[in-house]
Amino acid sequence: MRLEYAHRKSSFLFNSYSTGVAIMKNVYRIGGLASSIAVGLLFANTVLAHEAGIVNESYVGDSRHHYITDSSGNCVRTSSWKAEDMTMDCGATPPVAKMVAPPLAPVYEKVTVSAEALFDHDKSILKDDGKAALHELGDAIKAKGARVVDIDVIGHTDSDGTVEYNQGLSERRAQAVADYIISEGIDPNIIDVSGEGELNPVASNATREGRAENRRVDIHVGVTAPTEE
Repeated sequence: MRLEYAHRKSSFLFNSYSTGVAIMKNVYRIGGLASSIAVGLLFANTVLAHEAGIVNESYVGDSRHHYITDSSGNCVRTSSWKAEDMTMDCGATPPVAKMVAPPLAPVYEKVTVSAEALFDHDKSILKDDGKAALHELGDAIKAKGARVVDIDVIGHTDSDGTVEYNQGLSERRAQAVADYIISEGIDPNIIDVSGEGELNPVASNATREGRAENRRVDIHVGVTAPTEE
């Protein structure tokens, strides 16, 4: 009886010991797994912090030259750090784009020169008086300098003659005026030349005075506003 009891006690102790060892092993395994998970998460967080950008000599970096940050997320600086060394990854303020106002549209100044002052009757060759008038106009344009960005030269006639003839005459007269302005030193690239014949009268063609007003050359000078210093 005593031998049987002693055997049972011994078996119980052995089984308890084995169970305890097994439990300890399981706890150890679980603890090891938890430790592995914690280490993995820590490593992942460290990598994310480092992936912000490529480090320079003003900041501490890892073996891959990525920034190392402290617990607050700030980049760790070296002793040689200066304020001008700040980078976008480590607190530098992004540059603010400077707003540039679009250029203002030019304001047009209209100059009308009578055909009688410029040409003989039914001609498109400039008279001396016409050249003198255009010389003064050229000086006025050049005085405005680079502010002059566009010049439109438009010829007009009265209603005497055919529509086709008047159209051609208005174009030839406008071209003669443009050529003279260019000879005065005006940029030809900003000059547009056209003729409207008898299609745009400013007075009645029923009278001599009205027809004289309609025979003209209009010069539209596009000038931009002065630039503020």
